[in-house]
Amino acid sequence: MKNKFSTQSVALHLTHNCNLRCSYCYAGRKMAQSMDRATIDQIVAFSLNEAERRQVSQLDVIFFGGEPLLELELLCYACDKFITQASDINISFSLSTNGLLLTPETLETLSQKRIYISVSIDGIPDVQDKQRPLPTGAGSSAFLLDVIPHLLKWNPCADVRCVVTPHSAAQLDKSVQWLAAQGFAYITTALDYSAGWTKSDLFVLKEALERLADWYCRKMQAGESLYLSCFDERISTRTKEPLQCSERCAIGIRQYSIAPSGNLYPCVQFVQDDTSDKLTIGDIWQGFDETKRNAIYNCAAKDKKECKGCKVKERCSSWCACANWSSTGKIDAASPVVCEYERIIIPIADTIGNRLWKNRSKTFVHKFYNPAFPVLNFAEQLIIKEADNVTAEQ
Repeated sequence: MKNKFSTQSVALHLTHNCNLRCSYCYAGRKMAQSMDRATIDQIVAFSLNEAERRQVSQLDVIFFGGEPLLELELLCYACDKFITQASDINISFSLSTNGLLLTPETLETLSQKRIYISVSIDGIPDVQDKQRPLPTGAGSSAFLLDVIPHLLKWNPCADVRCVVTPHSAAQLDKSVQWLAAQGFAYITTALDYSAGWTKSDLFVLKEALERLADWYCRKMQAGESLYLSCFDERISTRTKEPLQCSERCAIGIRQYSIAPSGNLYPCVQFVQDDTSDKLTIGDIWQGFDETKRNAIYNCAAKDKKECKGCKVKERCSSWCACANWSSTGKIDAASPVVCEYERIIIPIADTIGNRLWKNRSKTFVHKFYNPAFPVLNFAEQLIIKEADNVTAEQ
């Protein structure tokens, strides 16, 4: 069966265990239940067969948890299995981690396996410690202050993901600025859509975003390289065009997740502690339940009645099934938090675009109107970092 998507991604939830106790975690109970090698063997065979059946040219393998680095040996075993068994399909590896176990030795191991790292840090130490504490209740920020320099030395283009909750909204601008000051040039912000956001919370968030927009404009005017998802994604939907259906999540079709048990789920947020038959779409031994799989995909893909007549619906992220489900408990209902957030963020992003265009910011024009920018910028970051390393060694 020919697939309309050229890329497919599979997330391996290596373990339910974790060394943090984040206040907003969607992964369910923390327990010492992990995959074994026999399960990995079956996952590799199943995933490659599915990619071949769908005739995709690229398979992106994402390591998830819990905390996947608690199972580093298993992670490396999975990489080796994919590489040795893949034939005509390109394989890429990425890792979503809280960063606490990123020692120089672990980074060297991940480098040898060519695994791209995305690390979750919620911002300034106070925010990080409150939202992402250790099991003892102690803060985790002190550990990360040692990790960050090693990570960015290994890969200056590493992505950092910052979750925004009602409790941290007022400090979003400070948190993003702090992350940039540590050396991160690729910053992704993500709202906790499952939280009970109030109008007052959203007003506070709006004020923080407006302060952040002024800082972002100054960075662009100064010619500094920076990717900030909350603004860049919305600016792109105006300078280029809204995401096409083929570029959206395609839940359960272009991407799927595998629990430690081998059960299949449509996306990472649905795995939780792997106790809901309602959310599974098969398993790696019997294959996909195509009826459930297609029902979930079609439910997520259909137009939302809440979006009818909305002027920004083509630029909005209401297509994200995970955001809708975590907020409303439904896949086919647009999240009211998403709606309110997009009505806040899109005008701010448009104001940024107008301001930088009017000032003819070279960085802005290059970034949003040069199709080659992502590749050129990535290469530029690596060259600059290599030059800095050589200078430091002299």
